[in-house]
Amino acid sequence: MNNSYPYESAVEASEVGMNADRLRQVANEFLKQQQQGLFPGGQLVVRRRGKVALKLACGIARGWQGRGGDSIVNVQDNTPFPVYSTGKPMAAVVIAMLESQGLLDVSQPVMSVLPEFAGLGRDEITILDVLTHRGGIILADLINNHKIWNYKEAVWQHLLKTSPRYPRGTFAYMPTEYGIILDQLVTRLTGKTIAEVFQSQLAAPLGLHSMHYGLGSRRLDELAWSYWQGKDRYVIAEMDVAERFEEKQNDAAVFAAGNPAFSMVADAATLAAFYEFLTNGGRTPNGEQIIKDDLVNRYTTRQVSGWNKSLGTYLSLGHGFMLGTATPSPYGWWGTGGCFGHPGLFSSLAYGDHKTGLSVAIVTNGNKSLSNFFSRFIKITHGLKMACK
Repeated sequence: MNNSYPYESAVEASEVGMNADRLRQVANEFLKQQQQGLFPGGQLVVRRRGKVALKLACGIARGWQGRGGDSIVNVQDNTPFPVYSTGKPMAAVVIAMLESQGLLDVSQPVMSVLPEFAGLGRDEITILDVLTHRGGIILADLINNHKIWNYKEAVWQHLLKTSPRYPRGTFAYMPTEYGIILDQLVTRLTGKTIAEVFQSQLAAPLGLHSMHYGLGSRRLDELAWSYWQGKDRYVIAEMDVAERFEEKQNDAAVFAAGNPAFSMVADAATLAAFYEFLTNGGRTPNGEQIIKDDLVNRYTTRQVSGWNKSLGTYLSLGHGFMLGTATPSPYGWWGTGGCFGHPGLFSSLAYGDHKTGLSVAIVTNGNKSLSNFFSRFIKITHGLKMACK
């Protein structure tokens, strides 16, 4: 197995200032969850102080219960997983780079860059509203028409013809619309898609070549299969995500879309390394400053918090990042205000922590519900926080 960055072997816990026994408990918890069938397969990578503190790969990538392939394929350190909304913050970082280059001002209306966005009550919606999910635009009908996802112009025209579901300023998570709008903004400003800008200005300079919006150079059958393990009906953000879940979420159209809201493909090692770049103030492992640290801090500082209307849960957000809170969050039971990251569906979570210096990626292919996601992930994240004491 390749042992070069970001796939290095884990060092002794003491080298990164962590408690070995607590770190071992976290590893055992992750492996136990897989053995109990809470997810078919997954990866867990933890970085701190420029080194790997914990690296695990376990279980089945494809072929579990005969689904996703005729034969069983086991998870390796570099097995690519669809991580879906885990890619939303990376789109925000692209916006941050354009902002630092003077190409846009996030306080300005979207229509100042995309004039066709005007009308139907959208004139005052700002780029920041999109980044903080306060634009009120939800296209719930798109989930049952997934074959259209890779036809960007058709999707864009559909959005332009649809009135916002909620008034501007309503805190309502926009699962796909976030990516549609940001991608159009970046394309109009640069002539390149977010996927192209991300690859050339972030992933490649960081040496994180296994991280793409879409398949990159991979084949579809090289990805881990995303499994549904929940009830036959599960409604969230006004969509029944359980309906034909595996047919839709594993379809080539998801990845061909290049939509930064849901098409990210990566492994845990790469995701953890990306968050290490952010916890390191926007600097590469060799010290090159790609994004100024004050911009990283601003994007990972709270902009809005409260009850989210579409998800039906409490959230705290920065610019595209879901933040930790003083109360229970996916990042731990308490005191996670320094954490910033994002989940992907109900199966993955990647984040950094300004307070502890942790950079973490938990990637699995089992999806059931928000409550299930919370109950199994918080045992991992809280354990990692405690291991830093």
